Amino acid sequence: MRRKIIEWHPNPAAEGWEQTEPDGVVWVDVTKLDAAWQRTEQYVLPGGANGQGSRYERVEQWFEENCYSNMFFAVICDDGIEFGEGRHRFAWLRDRGVEAIQLQVPSDQEHHFIFQFGTELRESVLMA
Repeated sequence: MRRKIIEWHPNPAAEGWEQTEPDGVVWVDVTKLDAAWQRTEQYVLPGGANGQGSRYERVEQWFEENCYSNMFFAVICDDGIEFGEGRHRFAWLRDRGVEAIQLQVPSDQEHHFIFQFGTELRESVLMA
């Protein structure tokens, strides 16, 4: 097995949103975030059993060939955590033992994410 470090790329603002406050960017503990995410309807089970189409499987193909990904976007909601983008990638990386990820969050939730899910780790390590 070789150690692969994932490089995170921020998602650019969509057309027409360039003047809004930029998203916060945080490093989070995958286990903590996953525990909060489990309470939502969009949770992807280990192995991707309830995933959407072949998205979970396509993540594996992506990381076989690449060492980077766009950041996921997540928000804190009443039920826990919801992903605006990246839930299948998050589930696949979680299932492969990645301990920390960098993600984009609403700027007004940045401190909440750090407090609830933050980590001192600054690398996403995938054993490939």
